[in-house]
Amino acid sequence: MLKSTNIPKEVDVVVAGGGTTGLVVAARLAKADPSLAILVLEHGPDVRDNPGVVNPALFATNLANGSKTSTVYTSEPSEYLNGRRSFVHTGGCLGGGSSINFLVYVRPQEIDFDDWETEGWTGKDMIPFFKKAYTDPAIDKTLHGYDGELHVSDGSNSQPRFQQDFFKACDGIGIGVTPDVQDFKSSHAVGRWNMWVDKRNGLRQNVPHGFIYPILDAGNTGLQVATDTKVARILFDGETKRANGIEYVVNEETGTSRTEVVYVRKQVILSAGGLGSPQILERSGVGNSSLLSQLQIPVVSDLPGVGSNYQDHNLLLYTYKSGAPKSASVNELLSGGLSLEEALNQKKADSERYMLGWNGMDCFGKMRPTEKDIESFAPPLKKLWEEEFKNRPEKPLMMLGLFAGYVGDYTTIVPGDYFTCGCYNAYPYSHGWIHIKSSSPFEPPVFDPGYLSHPADIEQLVYGYKLQREIVRRMSHYRGILESTQPVFPSDSKANYEYVDTLSQEKCFAVPIDYSPEDDDIIRDFIRERMATSWHSMATCAMKKQEAGGVVDDRLNVYGVQGLKVADLSICPKNVGANTYSTALAIGEKAAVIIAEDLGLQI
Repeated sequence: MLKSTNIPKEVDVVVAGGGTTGLVVAARLAKADPSLAILVLEHGPDVRDNPGVVNPALFATNLANGSKTSTVYTSEPSEYLNGRRSFVHTGGCLGGGSSINFLVYVRPQEIDFDDWETEGWTGKDMIPFFKKAYTDPAIDKTLHGYDGELHVSDGSNSQPRFQQDFFKACDGIGIGVTPDVQDFKSSHAVGRWNMWVDKRNGLRQNVPHGFIYPILDAGNTGLQVATDTKVARILFDGETKRANGIEYVVNEETGTSRTEVVYVRKQVILSAGGLGSPQILERSGVGNSSLLSQLQIPVVSDLPGVGSNYQDHNLLLYTYKSGAPKSASVNELLSGGLSLEEALNQKKADSERYMLGWNGMDCFGKMRPTEKDIESFAPPLKKLWEEEFKNRPEKPLMMLGLFAGYVGDYTTIVPGDYFTCGCYNAYPYSHGWIHIKSSSPFEPPVFDPGYLSHPADIEQLVYGYKLQREIVRRMSHYRGILESTQPVFPSDSKANYEYVDTLSQEKCFAVPIDYSPEDDDIIRDFIRERMATSWHSMATCAMKKQEAGGVVDDRLNVYGVQGLKVADLSICPKNVGANTYSTALAIGEKAAVIIAEDLGLQI
């Protein structure tokens, strides 16, 4: 990594932001032309061999209070969340989300990209880019990668017994098992959940370790990476409006900071993510002219779409007491019962089966409702279903996954073994926004993710709660609920967890649950109190026509200026039915080809 004193004064290409997409672009360009002077500026720290990053089972430590690898955005209070603020973590280190995410391997539906309605970005256009970056030789090579830098596997501690228990429970309510739930089409099925883990060494497959460090270590490259360096703004030539420099801030060891400039000969690539990129654009004079004028920032390009259209999947985590042995979950490790040193010794003792090389997530599904479910939907969701989903069988409504552990502070719960079911809507219809409050790169922005502001979204999550409960209560591992993570129903409600049917004398886990309108209101209120981010921030610099609120065109050029492209999840005009790491990689691969063409290179 570059020291701040060694950052060059002028380069060919600057990548502003060292997250997933930006690093893929930088690596591909560096390989295409080793003489090209490429500089990556990343505001967070380096992560080479960081134990909390490279060991999959420790992923949750990156989201803990005081984490040095994530950046936390605090929202405005929301009436839709009962007055709560939201706290959204993003990658705050080299590699961005690839370095701190849950490592789950999820790919979107092919039709998601068709819905972008952008030339060159259809589903068929994008599938080759999804295959390029990784290797998973056990799965169909026509759909999956087999010679990429990153690896996908089932990790070092997968639990077939737990998987089969989940699959059997799903079968009990009419949900089938598919051998490949990541085939771009499956929309009502469950399957084995692979992860971004190299089976050979049990390490996380993030972009720095897979792409960047090998290039830097090999030498003979024009690629340079500077960490702990914050991008303040992009500079433009006054006459041509061409991006020709980056103003950045370096934090000194003494606690002071200094501002420097690096000039750019050929191309600036903004890749600071769904929350970072719009702020940098606004500080640079690219955004809504009304806002910029209020902040006394000279307007370079009037683009009202900058910072708008924010989207994120809505996550609910429901935790249950588990009958699994300690070795079949990550509870002991995350609770501190098993130290990192002990876990490392376990790995040395048995290179085939150990805790650290596993994220605890073996089961995943994309779900569509039954006709009976649809009949019970509230009007906003029923209308949406008829318009958006009914005649599109490849479009799921809900995503669901199991985690063999508890996500949270173990000191707040009774010691024991737990598993968690996470439900998140595939396509949220609530949109938010993020905008700067001043020209300072250190002042927090004004942020409203817009969660649950569209009435259909909370109804999707009500469906998700009922769906996961129907599955989980049929599992042999189920030993009851962790009360703090569940809605509380009246003792006489048929939805009560201890309810006994008066005719059959069976507890509710053995018969269908009958929810009253009052029960539904309790679920809705619980969702407003507990719904949280899925860490999938996107769409704030959307790739669509300028008159429709777009920020970039189909070649990622920012409207109204020259020499500036955006390449990250912020360019997505619509959401995708998946966790977003795979999509970020694919956007990086596509962007690299586009930028290489502009530079006269071939990838």
